[in-house]
Amino acid sequence: MLLLASGSFREELASALSAAEQEVVVLSAFIKFDALKWLIERSNTDKLKIVARWQPSDLASGVSDLSCFHLCQEANIPFGISNQLHGKVYVVDTQIFIGSANLTSKGLSLSQTQNDEFGTGFEYGKAEKTKVEDYLSSVNWLDIGTVELMAEFLADIDSEVNFNSIKWPQKISDQLRPQRIGVWFHDLPMCSPDQLAARTASEIAIRHDLLYFGRETDATKDELLQGFLSSPICLWMQTQLQEFGELSFGKVTALFHSQILDDPMPYRQAIKVGIANLFDWAMLAESRFKISRPRHSQIICAV
Repeated sequence: MLLLASGSFREELASALSAAEQEVVVLSAFIKFDALKWLIERSNTDKLKIVARWQPSDLASGVSDLSCFHLCQEANIPFGISNQLHGKVYVVDTQIFIGSANLTSKGLSLSQTQNDEFGTGFEYGKAEKTKVEDYLSSVNWLDIGTVELMAEFLADIDSEVNFNSIKWPQKISDQLRPQRIGVWFHDLPMCSPDQLAARTASEIAIRHDLLYFGRETDATKDELLQGFLSSPICLWMQTQLQEFGELSFGKVTALFHSQILDDPMPYRQAIKVGIANLFDWAMLAESRFKISRPRHSQIICAV
């Protein structure tokens, strides 16, 4: 399939949905009620799974709708969230559509005001199926109790507040801990703590880490550390240490290689640099990790 612009992408997706016989899986950072309703109504199968990002700022600012959960609940469709989701993926039976279009009216050209989006579609092979299934295993599938807590929290937010500074309270975030099965290259920090604190790395690297750690551009080093401590890559490191005990730098690198979901895999040197940054962050996180260097090799263990 060729590169598709906004309207054409929607039409190809709608055609596939109308012929669906097996399953439909949607991964979209932003999801709006009207677009989700459009997708459900056009799907020929009731075996759907919907995943959004649903950071609190998404819901408070209106780029995603809390009502999407209730729409899915009424239709008995699992609705999950993944706070680091940025992709836009639509799986329909043996086809997969990827591109820049979120599941919103503007993204899919369902309204007069639309975005300029591009995407494509191709056959959904075994490798792609494995990656999607692995990703779905890491998703927080929501229940009505959690969503009601979210609704109560959002209702109390002052309209004048900076939405990007909003964080879920502990009673909600405790229910949304990431359960990662694999890792992605973008999980690795692109900056060391000193580089990010002093903003001496490239603009792309700084923006990546600030977004990944959920921090603002003026965040202090302590705030950045807290972002690291609550990140999926920190949890991944803790999980590896729980399973294997103390680990050398080389062993951590090998474990990351064996669990990475990217295809094609990034260059080994790029992964090695990311692991080095990860060790630097872990060294700063003295409450969680201890790093020693016997015989010139870094060894990490849990505190």
